[in-house]
Amino acid sequence: MAPMAGITDTVFRTLCRQCGADVVMSEMISAEGIFRSSKKTRALINFSEQERPIGIQIFGADPAHIAFTAAYIEENCHPDFIDLNSGCPALKVVKKNGGSALLRDPALFGKILSAMVKAVSVPVTVKIRSGWFQNEFVDVEFARIAQESGASAIIVHPRSKTMAFSGHSSWERIAAVKKAVTIPVIGNGDICNGNDAKTMFEQTGCDSIMIGRAAFGNPWIFSEITSFINNKPTFKPPDKYALIMEHIRRFTKINGERRATGELKKHVAWYIKGHPQAGPMRNEVFRCTNINELEKIVAMVFQNSGETNGKQ
Repeated sequence: MAPMAGITDTVFRTLCRQCGADVVMSEMISAEGIFRSSKKTRALINFSEQERPIGIQIFGADPAHIAFTAAYIEENCHPDFIDLNSGCPALKVVKKNGGSALLRDPALFGKILSAMVKAVSVPVTVKIRSGWFQNEFVDVEFARIAQESGASAIIVHPRSKTMAFSGHSSWERIAAVKKAVTIPVIGNGDICNGNDAKTMFEQTGCDSIMIGRAAFGNPWIFSEITSFINNKPTFKPPDKYALIMEHIRRFTKINGERRATGELKKHVAWYIKGHPQAGPMRNEVFRCTNINELEKIVAMVFQNSGETNGKQ
């Protein structure tokens, strides 16, 4: 499961593990926030044992501060690996020289990874994009630097920073990186179903794949893909209604109703997408003022589609 800010919190990660994700990753976490003792930022590194294997992803541009953060994370929560974000295109990240901004500075990129590797005993991985501008590829160069700096694996999202999430990712860039290095290469981008996953493996030779946006409202995509690529019988989705209600209740228990009411709306909108009356119901979702209202909308949508037995 890909690291996604505002999405891959501990509840969603746990659900994805239950639904077949082999490995999950944290939200993108600011190294400066950890270094400066931000309670809000430090809270993001917490996870349950149910989530293992799990990686904690960090971003930043100061090698010393990132090394401190990596060591702090290892000492305080013991993840299975730590990942460096070198691909986020968000302006608030890039203007601080983090995320995909590192793709403009190979020397700094290497210094940061080397510092991380020296600071911890767990594996260090890195997630990159294929370049800053479209068709100006730096992925092979940066993959080699990552390997030389001691990275244990590299994740490639083959879009440029300027593309953000538009257009189709260039899977041939994953293949190019795979040929250039000996460390494991993980492919990411535009995998929406089992056939996409199988095609990426065949076309790129990558060692593993990473799922991001396709898991929105569909955490069982991991089991679906596993079934497909292993030629197992037709995949049967879980009880979607029960899973959504579990998501709502777990999140509310951990974070309180006020925060849950605000942050779960997007998840519910994704979950109900494609169901009868989902369009008008989506508007009702974003008008909700409490969790009870949100649960009633979910029940109504699934009862109308015949996919729930009405248990709450």
